[in-house]
Amino acid sequence: MVIALVAIFFAGIANFAMHRAFMESDDPLIQQMVKPLSDKAGPHINYVFEFLLHVGAMAIATRGWFTALILYGLYTRFNELAISWTHHQPR
Repeated sequence: MVIALVAIFFAGIANFAMHRAFMESDDPLIQQMVKPLSDKAGPHINYVFEFLLHVGAMAIATRGWFTALILYGLYTRFNELAISWTHHQPR
């Protein structure tokens, strides 16, 4: 259980960093996706969602569910793919 918590914690730090890079990229498609939600709910609503997801994964991991680590690991991997896509897309 402790290993899962530590792994989710460090994956959460990486997710916040990737999320920030994703949100601050100047890609027009990303801006088009983010702008409607930011206009309605505020500019930091995506970070609140990221935080709640991170806390939820850690809370589930405290119950001894190894599945939380696997699912949060998949979420982290999808974030890595998204950030890779934005940084390697031709301009």
